[in-house]
Amino acid sequence: MKKNNIKKVGLVLLVISLIVGGYLVYRYYSRLRFEQINIERSADNCDDNCLSISLTFLRSKGGGEFSANFNKEMELQISNFLLSNTDSLQMEGISIDKALDSLIKDYNNMHELFPELPAYEYMISDSIMWQNSKMLSVVSNRYSFTGEANPLQQKVFTHFSLENGEVITNENLFTDDEKVRKIAETYFKGAEEQYPIRPLNDKGFWFEGGVFQLPKNMGVAADALILYYEPFEIAPYMDVPFEVKVPIKEILPYLTFSDAK
Repeated sequence: MKKNNIKKVGLVLLVISLIVGGYLVYRYYSRLRFEQINIERSADNCDDNCLSISLTFLRSKGGGEFSANFNKEMELQISNFLLSNTDSLQMEGISIDKALDSLIKDYNNMHELFPELPAYEYMISDSIMWQNSKMLSVVSNRYSFTGEANPLQQKVFTHFSLENGEVITNENLFTDDEKVRKIAETYFKGAEEQYPIRPLNDKGFWFEGGVFQLPKNMGVAADALILYYEPFEIAPYMDVPFEVKVPIKEILPYLTFSDAK
């Protein structure tokens, strides 16, 4: 009789653990359901040499706090890209649709005044670069041409906490910034020696105070920490980005949101 009771208790505990485990798995993966959104727009009543906009981005469908924060951040980034707002002039609360309408209206008005205005182009292609059980990395490849000599091409990396969808800032990305900086500096120097393009003044790269610094834009990928230095960030006359890859195995011990922590 006692053995039967023990078996029953064990069976009940097993069922409970399966239910709880299943629920936790459901909660985890329900947060990670995404749909790809594609938007194509152009200037009104234009047959040739027209404004063109192509957006491919992700929208979280999981619901809850993660989805709300993730979607809000992506909307904010794309809207401000379309409005050509810099980091210091980010506009809150404007939707992608409103940003598109504003951009197209402004372009149409300018095109009426200046018929020879070149065709403006805006392109975004977003994708998930890497994820573990605690964080998600998204890379946004962006291109814009608004008549300047060289179009703007850039990558923007954004890291999200899977717990609540909040953006993980560079200040919170590593547990020991100094150790990561020292590791990264070694690979930076190696990449610098092999880099085929020299800054326009041929004086090499420059850091404030002569001390190597991590860039503002970094991405965590499956195989590497990507250091992405924007044009002119480390050389006054260098008009192309400089990208360095640091093996991820050397960075994982200092990654705040690693599975091991």
